[in-house]
Amino acid sequence: MIQITGLTKAYRRRRPPALLDLTFDARPGAVTALLGAEGAGKTTAVRLMVELERGQGVTLFGGRTYRELRRPEREVGVLLAAGAAGHPGQQALTHLRMLAAAVGVPARRADELLEQTRLATVADHRLRSFSPGMNRRLALAGALLGSPATLLLDAPTEGLSPRTAEWFHSFLRSFAVAGGTVLVTTRVPEEAAALADRVITLDQGRLTADQPVTEFRRARLRSEVAVRGPQMARLADLLVAQGVEVRPDGTAGIAVSGIARTEIGELAYRHGILLHELADRVVDQPVPHPTLPAASGRSGQVQLQVQPQAQGPEQPRGRRHARPSATETAALGEHLAVERPPGEHPHPPTPEQRGPVPESAHADLVPAAPARPESRESVDHLDRTDRFDRSDHPASARPALGPDHLSE
Repeated sequence: MIQITGLTKAYRRRRPPALLDLTFDARPGAVTALLGAEGAGKTTAVRLMVELERGQGVTLFGGRTYRELRRPEREVGVLLAAGAAGHPGQQALTHLRMLAAAVGVPARRADELLEQTRLATVADHRLRSFSPGMNRRLALAGALLGSPATLLLDAPTEGLSPRTAEWFHSFLRSFAVAGGTVLVTTRVPEEAAALADRVITLDQGRLTADQPVTEFRRARLRSEVAVRGPQMARLADLLVAQGVEVRPDGTAGIAVSGIARTEIGELAYRHGILLHELADRVVDQPVPHPTLPAASGRSGQVQLQVQPQAQGPEQPRGRRHARPSATETAALGEHLAVERPPGEHPHPPTPEQRGPVPESAHADLVPAAPARPESRESVDHLDRTDRFDRSDHPASARPALGPDHLSE
């Protein structure tokens, strides 16, 4: 039995996690399918289960983690994503016997598995000549060398011919019937419905459904009939008149739901409608996108994003407690003089404090006076500058000058 609890993996900070709080069980005697589109997190989940990647959460195989298993190859058979089964220059039998020696099983076990996976006739062929289906069957034989009770397979039938995929389905179902535990990933809903006893649906790294296969077929799959021919408009009118659901399917075809394929053929024959195609098929209904849970309680990766409250202009970093410069103070003084009548305090006074506000209350808003010049030329220069500033700026736009400033 495989127990998965709170598997979480985030590759980058401030990005959505690749896998978020995945929790489910894969029971003995049944095939469990982990279904999801490309990028849903299936391969990441498998790699976390066998601790090939670091993340959060725990996976137990018979009550122990993969690292705690004394001989993991004898308890869990792992088949990862598609790739070469071994060195291209090796023979299949040599490759499998080498793996048997590493696992610690007799060499005859390699011969038995070549027979079981239908590779005995090509045992002396080099791996470079193997087709993708033969490579995958050889990888499966390597995973079975230790006679494990659990199989963990990542997309074992992806890219294979329908005949080879059907062989894999039959083999995995037989393994489960014998009491084994099978967990397989796939991105094809029809394959999950045909192979598994239970379907776990992933979408964007989050578990969206955990269903028995009968409920999965009813909720996610829909049977319809594909019809093609030169007179589809006429046939569609006849079907709609009978209360059948009809939708366009390509340029010269329709998809019909709610009626058997034989009834459509008989209706077309009675009205003299020529058909080029009449076939049953199963279509997948899109899975709804999940919402981010408020908290996980196990993974520790779920965090709510709180919108910051509106604040004033952000202060420059490193100057939060610094004294404002003369330029900033002068600008603030001009703003207060324009927005408010002179002498008015920015905060309304209490009744006890009402009365005239002295001009010195704003003295701290006036820029500091320049240092006393050491020569007469500097004094004349400052006097000319002051007259220039007074002529360019009206009195209402200049801050009130306190007596301390005038005295200097």
